[in-house]
Amino acid sequence: MMKTVKRLLSYMKYFKWQFGIGISLLLFSTITDLGAPIIAQRIIDNVITPAAETGEAFGDTLLQLVLIYAALMLSTAAFRYFSQIIRMKAANGSVKMIRDQVYEKVQKLPVQYFDNLPAGKVVARITNDTESLRQQFYVTAIGQVLMNVMYVIGTFIAITLFNRILGLILLVLIPIMYFWAKFYSKFAGEFNRRERDLNSEVNAKFNESIQGMSIIQAFEQEEKTDKEFSKINDEWYDVMKKYVILDASSQFTIADFLRRITLLTLMVYFSTQYINGTLGISVGMLYLFSDYISRLYEPIKGTIQQMTFIQQAVAAGERVFELMDKEPEENATEKMEMSNGRVKFSNVGFGYSDEKKVLKNIQFTAEPGETVALVGHTGSGKSSIMNLLFRFYDPQEGTIEIDGQNTKLFSRQSVREQMGIVLQDPFLFTGTILSNITLDNPAISRETALKALQDVGGDDMLSKFEKGLDEPVVEKGSTLSSGQRQLISFARALAFNPKILILDEATSSIDTETEDIIQHAMDVLKEGRTTFIIAHRLSTIQHANQILVLDQGEIIEQGNHDSLLEQDGSYAEMYKMQKKGQKMVS
Repeated sequence: MMKTVKRLLSYMKYFKWQFGIGISLLLFSTITDLGAPIIAQRIIDNVITPAAETGEAFGDTLLQLVLIYAALMLSTAAFRYFSQIIRMKAANGSVKMIRDQVYEKVQKLPVQYFDNLPAGKVVARITNDTESLRQQFYVTAIGQVLMNVMYVIGTFIAITLFNRILGLILLVLIPIMYFWAKFYSKFAGEFNRRERDLNSEVNAKFNESIQGMSIIQAFEQEEKTDKEFSKINDEWYDVMKKYVILDASSQFTIADFLRRITLLTLMVYFSTQYINGTLGISVGMLYLFSDYISRLYEPIKGTIQQMTFIQQAVAAGERVFELMDKEPEENATEKMEMSNGRVKFSNVGFGYSDEKKVLKNIQFTAEPGETVALVGHTGSGKSSIMNLLFRFYDPQEGTIEIDGQNTKLFSRQSVREQMGIVLQDPFLFTGTILSNITLDNPAISRETALKALQDVGGDDMLSKFEKGLDEPVVEKGSTLSSGQRQLISFARALAFNPKILILDEATSSIDTETEDIIQHAMDVLKEGRTTFIIAHRLSTIQHANQILVLDQGEIIEQGNHDSLLEQDGSYAEMYKMQKKGQKMVS
């Protein structure tokens, strides 16, 4: 716990002036607020009591003391107001820095980290957990708890100055509070960590359900997904039920105990003095002690209550730092200079886990400007080869060379810099058609983007949009047809002018009319580039320079369309089946 707290506190150094000024103002507000009971005591002893006894008016003295009291109260309010504003700005700045660092780390994590991690869990750490840090740690813990501590110390000092024996007796509250806090932290920490984990699972389930809502409703899976969500939600509820019991006992049981002990001590002490005839204090002083003891009890109670938020903040901090401490991709610093785009796989073996290999002894060469097609049944290893080429993963065996250079020896960014990809389901970002083509790259002009879209046959699409390239695009391009999204994705690849192009079943989700447009655009796009095509429709790859037929991670046939048909093997069988299927449809 302390390690996490120290790490959270380390972010304060970037805003030390703001935090310093805010805490100083908090200290001043504590001093002015604790000065008020002294003025009230003076009013009682120097104005009200003498006036009651003598009947004489003390108007000037009363006015002076009331003005001082009002000035103290106004000063307290002003100090707290400006302290809150300054500390909130510093807290927001600290959380902004943490979020920036977490997001930057997420960008650098290897792709395999996200293979089995729901997106909702990552989002929860960047949003929910960091918000918890802002509100419950930088604002509550550093503000409220610090103010409570100042009040406790200030009140003890004030009581001791007026009555040393009473001050020493009341010190017994400190060890009681300390040991209770230790006991509470031991159990509350575990509850808070579990609650945060379950909250992430709730977010992940929500995210999955929203993304797949059309499938859920189409296949009538509402009841099933509802049960799955309820199971997670019920577990969260059970954890929170136990936590509420612990939290209630910490906030009220111990608080009542401390209050009763304090009042009992005060009554016994002054009763004994009164019986012995040695009370020796005025009515105003009795008010002073009761006021200070009330002020002593309230911050102690408040500190115990704030422990709940501190525990939640620490649990959130642990989860955030767990993500921040994940090892990034090992990445060389040397930059690859890609000249021609010649690709060579030499005895490549790869598996997503050590137990099972998905690629075995993959060996082929793609010459500059050639088109290489990868075909095979689902799970044969086609996408894995592309993942290796893009260095989303690195092979456990063999080497991958581009222009005679081992890709492992160069930075991942420089390897990908001269590559372009078009996916089966293209991803579009919130923005415009223009921003989705250029990805806000300053090197790509508006004219270049427009020409790229025209080259891939996007003129007709553009004519349907009133704003042309500036037509708004929502997340994932959900308001556009699959063909329109694909055209924008093709234009993006063309605008970046890569040396190596990957087309991952780029025509499988579009209609026949759009396929004809894109097929023509593909010929333009492939010109002068080394192109890899993953395709299920064998009719789209008949003109490929070489076709690799994969089965269970191995290349079982290799050649062009005509030579593979002559071999009368797996490729020929797939081609005949597809052709037969097309005739039946016709």
